[in-house]
Amino acid sequence: MPSDIKQTYYFHAEANPLGGYIEKPFQKHLPSQSSASLPAVGGHISNRTEDFNFEEIVSCRSAYSRISGVREGEDGSWWTLVTSVVEGLNILEVVTADRVVAQISVEHPVDGGLGRISFTGSRFERLQIGGCDLSPVPNPSLLAYAPGAGAAQHRITWPLFQETGSRQAAKLIKSVEADNDRGATRWISERYGWMGSKRKPGAPECVLCSLVESVDRGIPGKTFGHVVDIPHFGRVIFGEVVAYPGSVRLSMIRAELGCATHGGLSMASAIANGGPFP
Repeated sequence: MPSDIKQTYYFHAEANPLGGYIEKPFQKHLPSQSSASLPAVGGHISNRTEDFNFEEIVSCRSAYSRISGVREGEDGSWWTLVTSVVEGLNILEVVTADRVVAQISVEHPVDGGLGRISFTGSRFERLQIGGCDLSPVPNPSLLAYAPGAGAAQHRITWPLFQETGSRQAAKLIKSVEADNDRGATRWISERYGWMGSKRKPGAPECVLCSLVESVDRGIPGKTFGHVVDIPHFGRVIFGEVVAYPGSVRLSMIRAELGCATHGGLSMASAIANGGPFP
């Protein structure tokens, strides 16, 4: 080991293209497909699954994960890249997609500051609900290629996560208040209302937000920002991000089934954090 190395970096990155559980009409766990976890020392790992079908409830043509962790750059920063992909997705013939990609890139500077994050590469390709094309509107604060995004947002800061989460939560609550059946959508207020409360800028608190700003209204069901409530199917949450100052988790599709089939499914999920010591 080179004698000039004064810090040790512990990588932590995971990818899970497809996983979940079913409660009704039977109880069974959906085995995670193509999951991967990066060794603490870094390096590279990949995994792939072909032609997966779980009880005709959810299927995909292929799923794969790819994770790399290295030290590079003129200043010796540590870089992590996590990619989680599912192709040919089909959930109960209602939610389908040719391709769903979750990708997180994190640069940790040698000075011990917070990691600089990018979600560039994360996307939906030919996403449909009930046979209707769905084009989620990307959030310009979190995705550099979204309309209105500037070069300054290519790497996301912690205050930007907080600002985005609070604004999106307020928008969700407002949309629920305008809904005629507020009783059926109370769960949205209960789940996201806490993000709308006033918080101290920069405070190390959990943030819940989304890469998706809104979805089309010309589809079956009701839309609330990045959330869709589909009759006789359940709820679908798109581009959900759970962020802390030292880590970030992205789930491009999370389905909460609430019809004849009950359960929870996660598609194209990735997590990245890590840090140097001392």
